[in-house]
Amino acid sequence: MKLRQKLAMVLATAMVITAVPVTTMAASTNGFNKTVSIVADKEVTSDSNLFLNVEYSDKDAEEVAKKGDTFFINAKDFEFTKAAYNHIKDGVDVAGHTASKGATVEWLSKSQLKVTVTAKDGDVAVAIVGTPKKGNPAITLDGEDSLATSGKYSLSGTEVVTDKLLAATAGDAKNISVDGYGEIADITIEERVAHAADKKEITITLPNSSDLIFNSKYAKEQDLKVEGKVEGKRGLAGEIVSAKVKYYEDSKGNVDNKKLVVVVDTNDDVTARGSIVLKGIEVQAEDKKGDVETGEVKVTVKADKMEDTKLVVANVAEYGVSFKVSEAKELVAGQGSKEIELVVKENAVDSISEKKDIFFTIEEGYFDVDDVEAFNKDNASKGISINKDKDEITLDVSEAGFKANKINEFKFKVNVGAKASQEGPVVVVASSKNFEEDMKVEVAKVGAAVQVKSEALTVKAGLKDQVGGKIVITETKEERLAKNKEIRIACAEDKYGFDIKDAKVKVTGGDIEVKSEVKDGEIIIKVTRSSDEASEITVTDVEVTTDRTVPEGTFDFQVGGTAISKLNAEKDLTSTKEDERFEDVIEIKEFIKVGTKNTEDLPNAAAAKEIVLTVGSTAYTVNGEAKTADAAPEIDKNGRTMVPVRFVAEEFGKVDFGTINGVGTVTIFKDGAVLQFQNGSNIMNKNGINVPMDTQVVVKNGRTYVPFKYVADGLGINYNYDAATKSITFTNQAK
Repeated sequence: MKLRQKLAMVLATAMVITAVPVTTMAASTNGFNKTVSIVADKEVTSDSNLFLNVEYSDKDAEEVAKKGDTFFINAKDFEFTKAAYNHIKDGVDVAGHTASKGATVEWLSKSQLKVTVTAKDGDVAVAIVGTPKKGNPAITLDGEDSLATSGKYSLSGTEVVTDKLLAATAGDAKNISVDGYGEIADITIEERVAHAADKKEITITLPNSSDLIFNSKYAKEQDLKVEGKVEGKRGLAGEIVSAKVKYYEDSKGNVDNKKLVVVVDTNDDVTARGSIVLKGIEVQAEDKKGDVETGEVKVTVKADKMEDTKLVVANVAEYGVSFKVSEAKELVAGQGSKEIELVVKENAVDSISEKKDIFFTIEEGYFDVDDVEAFNKDNASKGISINKDKDEITLDVSEAGFKANKINEFKFKVNVGAKASQEGPVVVVASSKNFEEDMKVEVAKVGAAVQVKSEALTVKAGLKDQVGGKIVITETKEERLAKNKEIRIACAEDKYGFDIKDAKVKVTGGDIEVKSEVKDGEIIIKVTRSSDEASEITVTDVEVTTDRTVPEGTFDFQVGGTAISKLNAEKDLTSTKEDERFEDVIEIKEFIKVGTKNTEDLPNAAAAKEIVLTVGSTAYTVNGEAKTADAAPEIDKNGRTMVPVRFVAEEFGKVDFGTINGVGTVTIFKDGAVLQFQNGSNIMNKNGINVPMDTQVVVKNGRTYVPFKYVADGLGINYNYDAATKSITFTNQAK
């Protein structure tokens, strides 16, 4: 072996050796045994039984058993209680304090303890006793020169609680009529430490300026627990013994009917903090002969160890009606319906006249009622009926059980669905002479079952076997297209002389399985296996024959069938109505374009034309006239300026397009020349000759991008690129 080879080997070996890490770090597992409520300046006592656990690995435990170990514990925003820690030689802990386990702990200062490990099994528990301070109290284990792992352990997930141990909040404000009788919003008293609310006097006060007082029944003590109007949450769930409430009375016996005193008694063995929800507290007008002023109703909630809190708990409203849905639903377009519950409620007594019916109509979606007669029979006792067209529901108020001198609430249920092409909200409208204006509520949100994209097919009148176009149907989620259901694609306008002869159908994404045929001018795709992952079906090479009667212009296609919507008829329907299979469709706008001899058959480039495009912009000009394209030029990763080839080609006269060798190849027929651009390829094929390009063709958002100079060369037009403005100018000369 040559000397330099030996030296290289020695050097490589040395590099390997020096690259091996040397592990010297300790390996104990540390952490608190529990969480406790942390309050500034309130001692965490021995009774808390809070320990910092230190568990050595088996290997280190053996070492500790032989030689012992020592580490230090430091405190931040926390002061250790000196009396709680042992500094006596015999190792007996101070009487009355929780003993540390597996170690002798010596108090060195308010912020530091010394821990001498005595455990033979490697498990140590250091008692934490002391007083938290404002900030973020934490304990740090200093394991330097020790087998214990260093680390910092917070005593609280957030900053410590100050002296404010309770907080008050209100639920949704409730409506009260101008006569003043009603209930205020639920009031929640939240504890920040366990037992903070127990037996505390909580006062709820209406302002002196208010026209309201608390209900006269509170002159005598009531128990909200008996009335079922108090609820405990979290640590207080099921732990409330009583919740006594009555008017406030001062030391001289004076009673204040604008102030309530609530005292909640909870079980003594509760160890976790919780919340108390006070429900259904009633108010009434102070002057029974006068109306209450409209507007917000506020109360002030006070208690020891709580910030005085002002809450909006009600709104005094004039006569009126609210309209809502109990729960808005999620719908899938075309895939059936779901039941909703509509709610009509008076804001004040007698807001709805029994002589004025209420009518409900639906926007975008539809009321899904299979049997009108059965629906009306089932809902007759509620005063509900639907018309024969199933687009309007009537509430006969006189039959609905509305009562005088009471705020009435009326509910009824009905199924709503969404059609195949719908996305977004489904809205129900309520109208009546009872209302100043129609009321609307969003009852459902609709998501698409499939997305349909297309590329148009350009044809000429009176020609056979014209091929092109593309339709892509993509599921938004697996199983959106059901097994044994059909997708049917056809012209939306009574065919207008179009006859679909053939088409290629292929699954281009996911695992759905289909079979297809073209029959009676329709492309029929049957789902033979539903998808386990969202799938994509692509229809290409649509073969169309047109007769000479087809007019100039664009024509829509439609995607229907039972796979697209449950409103469409089944395949074996005995009805002779063919369009029932297209009752509910997704439209493909302008799928077929029919040109005329007066325009498209003129010689190419009969007149001079100048087109100016700008990188990154869809705005462009034709002979100085501003226009907008559907795709913008861009610069690719190789720094080449790319343009959408189809757009540029079409601007310069008659161009036919086709696809060869499957999806991904764009073929342009122009003036007897044939150009081909393949996605991902840097080759332009012109009349069978391969022309290398300086970057690759890319397909983006359904548009094929080609470097601009090759587009110009291929089409036989001139070009100029302005680097300063990043603009491309294409020109031709008049013939």
